[in-house]
This record gives sequence, structure tokens and C-alpha cells, in this order.
Amino acid sequence: MKKLINILLTSIFLAIFASCDPIENREGVGALITSVDQIQATVTPIQDNGKNTNKVKVSCTSPVSCQWTDGVKNYVSNDTEMTLFVKGTQTITLKAMAADGTVLTKDFSVTVDEMKYAVEPQYGYFCGSGSKTWVWATDNTIQNGRIWGNGGNGDSSPGWWGRSAADAAADNIDINSTMTFTLNGLKFSRTEAGVTTTGKFSFDMTTHKMSQSIGSVTFSGTTIPHGISQNDGKKVVYVFDIIKLTDDEMILMYPTDSNNYEGWFWIFKRQGFKY
Repeated sequence: MKKLINILLTSIFLAIFASCDPIENREGVGALITSVDQIQATVTPIQDNGKNTNKVKVSCTSPVSCQWTDGVKNYVSNDTEMTLFVKGTQTITLKAMAADGTVLTKDFSVTVDEMKYAVEPQYGYFCGSGSKTWVWATDNTIQNGRIWGNGGNGDSSPGWWGRSAADAAADNIDINSTMTFTLNGLKFSRTEAGVTTTGKFSFDMTTHKMSQSIGSVTFSGTTIPHGISQNDGKKVVYVFDIIKLTDDEMILMYPTDSNNYEGWFWIFKRQGFKY
């Protein structure tokens, strides 16, 4: 009887040990990742005729939970494909969470040679190949060179009243101010009257108020140069209709009344572009 009891107790002990063993192993694997250098991950461009396209394959074989981002969109997966938005060299960031909750960050550089896979072209219009600076279109030929002013629904520029570069300068508007759109993080900065402010931007090409608009752009943290609604107590404006947006030209408008009958226009161009 005593021998039978000993055999039974031994069997129970072995069963308990066996059931605990996998848990111990899993904890040990998670604990192995303690630094970025230990992360085994790759970013591989998908090629077409020897050129890197705007799609990449990302993969991580380390025992971590992964989030990938190009600064615009996030992908929660250890292995997936990402479609990039512009040509040129870009940074893809991996945030890896180890078993103990530690988050490690690793950056990968990738160069896009050709845009084979369709994406919203507005990312490139705003940000170029990663970052683009815009200035007042002081040499434009629209409405006698107006860079700011008001007009009505259906107008593509300030047709009612406006200020040329010389007029604006006389009004103490800084016609040398700049604004920069950066793809990674959708960051935005404005330098006006020697002061730089920073924020973020987003756009939606399905929403707008005026009939001639093609979409809208929203800023947070700061806004465009002289971004005020003149007839509303010069309040600061953060949401604009997009009237025109190309690689070289940007015309924004803010509707000032509930019937969307009147609005203010801003006319910008890519820094370095000449009409």
C-alpha cells in the first residue's frame, strides 16, 4: 500500500512539473529581448524591373509584438506589407513590445524609386518627397497678383477684393513667411514675423463647403501664414477648403458665412517655383 501511495505521489508531481514547464519556457523567451540590437527584423522593398516600388514587405522574427509605421499609417503585425506615399528615401519605424512590456524602437531607411501602387497624390503635393516648404505666391498673375483677399462661391481666387504682395507688405503682412509640410508624423510648421510655430495637419478630399472646392485641410497647434478670418474679428482659422493643389501651387479658402456665399482666399506656391 505504501509503495502504491509513493508511486501515485510521484506521478502527480511529474504531471504538475510538466504542466508548468511550457509557461517557464515562454517567459524565458520573452525575457531574451532586452535591447534594440537583439530585434531580428527586415524591411524589404518590392521591386519591379530592378527598381524599388512604393510597397515594402516588413517582417520581425523576434518574440515581440510589433507595430510598424511610415509616419502616416500604423500596421499592427509582425509580418505585413506597407504601401508608401511618396518617392525618395523614407524612414519606417518598428515599435516592438517585449514580454515584460518594454517597448523598443528601431528605424529602417528605405528608398522608393517609382510609385507603382496607387495612393492619394495629395501626400506628395503637400510634402514632396518627405518635406516641402511653401511661400506666398508673390509673383503670380492671378487678379493682378493678389495673394490674399475675398471672393464668392464659385470663385477660384479673391475676385472681389484682395492684396498684392506690395499691398500686403504695406499692411504689415509678412510676405516672406513660410510653411512646411512633413510627411513623417504629418507635421506642420509656420515661420512668420521671425517666429516659428509647429503643429500637425490632415486632409480629406471628400469634404468641403464651397462648390469649387476639391477637399479640405485641417491644422492643429498652428495655422497658415496670416490665417485669419478678416470679417470675423480676425479670428484664427484652422480648417480650409482646398481650391487648388498641385506640385507647385496651393490655393486655400475659408467660407465666412453659414450659406457659404463668401470666403477668404490664400494663394501659395512651392518655394523655388516661378510663374
